[in-house]
Amino acid sequence: MRDLLSVALFSAVVTLAGVGVAPALADEPMNVAQEIGLGAREHPNILQRYGGEYANPALRSYVAEVGQRLVRTLTSTPYEFSFTLLDAADAYAFAMPGGYVYVTRQLLAFANSEAELAAVLAHEIAHVISRHARERQLLQDEMRGAPVAENVETMHRFTRDQEFEADTVSIRMLAEAGYDPMAQARFLGTIGEQQELAQRAGSPRPRDPASHPAIEARVIRATEFAQDVTRERQIRAANPGLVTAYVPLMPANSDWYEGRDRYLNMVDGLVYGRRPSEGITVGNDYIDTYNRYAFTLPPGFRFTSVGRTVMARGPNGGSMRFDAQVLRSPQTEPLTTYLTRSITAGFTLETVEEGAVDGMPAAFARATLRGSGGRPAVVQFAAIRVTPTTYFRFQFYLPDASESFMARTWDGPASFRKLSAQEAAAVEPMRVRVVPVGEDADLEYFAAQMRALDHPLEWLMVLNRVGAGQDPGPGTKLKIVQ
Repeated sequence: MRDLLSVALFSAVVTLAGVGVAPALADEPMNVAQEIGLGAREHPNILQRYGGEYANPALRSYVAEVGQRLVRTLTSTPYEFSFTLLDAADAYAFAMPGGYVYVTRQLLAFANSEAELAAVLAHEIAHVISRHARERQLLQDEMRGAPVAENVETMHRFTRDQEFEADTVSIRMLAEAGYDPMAQARFLGTIGEQQELAQRAGSPRPRDPASHPAIEARVIRATEFAQDVTRERQIRAANPGLVTAYVPLMPANSDWYEGRDRYLNMVDGLVYGRRPSEGITVGNDYIDTYNRYAFTLPPGFRFTSVGRTVMARGPNGGSMRFDAQVLRSPQTEPLTTYLTRSITAGFTLETVEEGAVDGMPAAFARATLRGSGGRPAVVQFAAIRVTPTTYFRFQFYLPDASESFMARTWDGPASFRKLSAQEAAAVEPMRVRVVPVGEDADLEYFAAQMRALDHPLEWLMVLNRVGAGQDPGPGTKLKIVQ
């Protein structure tokens, strides 16, 4: 399955507008009791929106344990923090006012130690204790009536500052809990590498790029501050009676806790990416076990994103779009009429033909238009009626395509097929597997075991934070995706 994720940059506290704050609360800044009430009210909605809790009690308890270890470093807080592991295929973390912290199972796939997991949770705790949602609300009140462009830029700058502040607070929190404070910078570096690789593979850009500081800037600041915290700890170790800004849970003369082996044992078997019921890609196949259908891309095409709409990239700038339309009532019109009517205005169809796919009625159409630089491009359409109210649609954009290639493109719609209940039940999700490195094994050996991922060697290096030219030594544990 291709990795088609957009990893958030440690998402900030969910905006008040995004959770539907009552107008009465918007007139006055929220107090602590209102924050706690808001978080409690929205918690069931968030579970429903983001796939519910991940069905692994041991891993859920582990995430909560790490979170509470961080909470114990706080001298005082009015919030009773809760930590929820969401069963979501996108990698991000966020917090709600009142102490509700959320992290997705997919984000755990990119961390390599308990300290890095702690860095994620500490960042979100920092948003809550710094009351960033309340600060955002105050600024929004101040900006009422300002020009839209000024308002947007001010809010983006404000959010970027909050991200830097949460990084700083969380690094101090890591140190106070005895975790390596450099874990924040390391994990941010992994996220940066993931985003770069995902974009080269054609995935969408991360959410809210304008409102979050660049990863590179955050890595630099996090590294510098972690070094300062480490030096402070060294001073304490050399001067036991010296009073410093914090009192760590671990003695000053002990090593920072990383927790790599324990963490890898916990995530072994973690579901990776989308579940088959959400629609997954396996090589050139798209499989949806909930609606029980599958299709195969034509030669030369590669998936770039999945969801309500499935997108793929083809040769010479070509592309494919696939989606479904569910009508309110059965249609009696010919399928060719439906296809012609559903095509966006502006296309002059040259051919419209009836057909069948896997025993289901189908229609096919073709149009020619001018592509970029005035070059001719062909657009091919297909519609398949699965039920009287359910239609699946393909659209191919084919610039500079030969007749033979255009003919082969029809292989995509022609491959559309229904799955039996047994076939659907047999499709398994991808999972993270933790494997030891033997005497003779190298990265290429393990990358070859990740056949369902595009660029498997590069993904292996990102998942395990392995640099170019590095080979893990015997006994090292690696995460692979199978």
